[in-house]
Amino acid sequence: MWIPHNLLSPLKAETPKPTIEASEAATEERTFIVGFFLRNPVTRTWETDVLVAPEQSRREIRLEGKSCLVHASANVAGKLHEVVYTFPAASAVAALASAFRHVTGELDRMALQHGRGVEIAGWRVADVEHEARWRCVPFRPSALMAEPDCGTVPPAYAEVLRLYREARIASGTPWRLICAGAILDAAVSGRPPFNTSQSDPGAYPITTDMLVRSGTLTAYPELKGATASTLRDVAEPPRRALLATVTALGSDETAASGADYHQAAALAALANLVDLVARDLVLASLRADGYLRAAETLETAEAAGV
Repeated sequence: MWIPHNLLSPLKAETPKPTIEASEAATEERTFIVGFFLRNPVTRTWETDVLVAPEQSRREIRLEGKSCLVHASANVAGKLHEVVYTFPAASAVAALASAFRHVTGELDRMALQHGRGVEIAGWRVADVEHEARWRCVPFRPSALMAEPDCGTVPPAYAEVLRLYREARIASGTPWRLICAGAILDAAVSGRPPFNTSQSDPGAYPITTDMLVRSGTLTAYPELKGATASTLRDVAEPPRRALLATVTALGSDETAASGADYHQAAALAALANLVDLVARDLVLASLRADGYLRAAETLETAEAAGV
């Protein structure tokens, strides 16, 4: 079963509904706490390779004109594992967006300063006055049963499978969209290996279920009832802009800002949907060309010596 990689999903409430409703109804500024859990992209552990000196763990900054306390939280080994912001805001989403803009810049500088990678693994938000709390952490799925067997995939699909695996193992949105988008574009355009089937990949329907699972239902309402061809047309401009920043830094193409929470959330949702549809189109193409059989059917055939 396909699952999304999107970490920028709506906040999940952790406190009783009345506290959440009271916080969402309030419009005045009050104190919010926003903490970002950090992860080592090499070991996938929820810590970094950066040691926190006790005397440097807290500092005051101006965050969008407001006084803000930033706490670099260390684990028992003294390694940085969370960055916590405390400052006034009018809502949980506004607080998250402001802190997200700042922490992404901090992590960018940290990567250059230390030569180590640091990525955001999730976050928590708390409205101190209303005692409301939210959290966003990666979804951990259960183990999978056998899916359709891909052992007989022909060599022509080797590059497609490699690109799809790159999309699946990438934790960052840009590379996921670049790789999965390349598959989607090739399928819709009818380029090899998608040029042997009589079916039209571009007509593949985008269902409401796909929009919900990928998180694109609200970010891209124009995709409701659309096709894979329409999705390709929506995804290609941001994908090309991301490619331009990789291949020709300083070109005229402008990619979506990774520091803007709302833009980043929309782009992550789009990458989710492109990922989902790209996989479906690859499987549909293999099935149409007779290279894919359900796992249980394959076992029966092998047992019969077929």
